[in-house]
Amino acid sequence: MDWLHHTLEDIARYIDLIGIAIVLYGFVRAAFSFVALELSRFRQGYTMVQCQRVRLELGTYILIAIEFMIASDIIHTVISRELMDLVFVSALVVIRTAISFFLGRELAELRHEEAAGAH
Repeated sequence: MDWLHHTLEDIARYIDLIGIAIVLYGFVRAAFSFVALELSRFRQGYTMVQCQRVRLELGTYILIAIEFMIASDIIHTVISRELMDLVFVSALVVIRTAISFFLGRELAELRHEEAAGAH
């Protein structure tokens, strides 16, 4: 049974790494988009809609990464043997879920504003 515990820990660690990779990838994409947007400002200017798209893109990647990290936290909760570990992991899940909820709401509002501005 000890091998299962170690295997699940490794799986949770890989899921965390995937989440981190997603955040980093989204950050790099958003950073390049933002720099390109700022450079274009000197030539023709830009609108807040374009800036909101960069926020929307980055927020989407962060939201996906948080979902991966929540999955990892759930695995940690299942394999944890200590009460303090369970409390800590549970608190992480609650915090990440709250962040995910509010970020998701903000992204939905941005999408709604973008759709309303396109009409």
